[in-house]
Amino acid sequence: MTNPIPLVLKYEDWPQADRSAWDALFSVSEWFGDSGACVEWSDSSRAKRRQSYGQWLSFLLRSSPELLTVSPAERMTKDSVQAYVEECEERLKPKSVHGFVSDIYVIIRAVAPVADWDWLKRASNRLRKKADSQSLPPPHEITAKEALHRALDWIDIHDGNNRYAHMTQAIRFRQGLMITFLVTRPVRRRTLLATDLNDHLKVMTDGMHLYYEAKDIKTKRPHDFPMPKVLVPHMQRYLDVHRPVLLQGKSHAALWVNQYGDPITPDGLSRELPKMTQRVIGLALRPHAFRHVAATYIAETDPEHANIIRDVLGHTTLNMANKHYNRAKGISACDSYQEMIAGMRKEGGKGVA
Repeated sequence: MTNPIPLVLKYEDWPQADRSAWDALFSVSEWFGDSGACVEWSDSSRAKRRQSYGQWLSFLLRSSPELLTVSPAERMTKDSVQAYVEECEERLKPKSVHGFVSDIYVIIRAVAPVADWDWLKRASNRLRKKADSQSLPPPHEITAKEALHRALDWIDIHDGNNRYAHMTQAIRFRQGLMITFLVTRPVRRRTLLATDLNDHLKVMTDGMHLYYEAKDIKTKRPHDFPMPKVLVPHMQRYLDVHRPVLLQGKSHAALWVNQYGDPITPDGLSRELPKMTQRVIGLALRPHAFRHVAATYIAETDPEHANIIRDVLGHTTLNMANKHYNRAKGISACDSYQEMIAGMRKEGGKGVA
């Protein structure tokens, strides 16, 4: 019995022509200045697009293996891409289909820049519009206000509670603080974990501010914003009391520290955040879910100012804001997410400034 061909062909199983073309994209020349076209890609972008390209090669190996004997550009035809899209649409959502086709367009344009790939760009754009026409996922069964209250209550219960060991207090304080951070500043996972005390979190006379460089943001646009006032005293206590406990004598600048004293990793966050949010707020959420929770709250309580969703989420367009607005139009409320956050805790009876 032969082994089935995997849906994603690993790099080491790619045809030599494809491996060579891929490697050339990331070659670095210190002497002649002719580095590869994609050396500026982040590690996550490389991994994502390598996987997309591996899926494309797997499709060809399963459906038209003879195409693997020609160059990467020669096999990228309208017929082969159409067949690929049709197979993808049988098992994937429109957003995923668009993502895979967009990735192979970006790759092949870099591999063969002199060829005309306008047709592939148009196909990718059509798939994007198809994905955009799909309705948003159902709202999560918790509002931003509820999640904030529950996480802050979790912090209050465990902070300084002698029923718990110092390490347990530190871990649970950090759990609650991370959730409140994601509720009020719903950054992407990469940005969340990139946050460090040297470059990003600054203590100012009027509170705390967060500064992110383009390399830390998916849209490659610098972003800065104030720490919500409701979180400033908790963040300061974390820095002064609980983070040193978590570090256990280790030294690094990462804001978020795990129970072993090391910076929290992407894999670690992906494993632990759903468990953590289930325990703290009663619902398992991943980092991206907080972005929908925030956008839904804004759109449903203040639709007239739904355009602030773009800035809160760090988007470059109003597409997502318009989607949430269209789902929530007819409901009104206050004038900005910052004021909403301040009001959340006041309405809960805690009286924060």
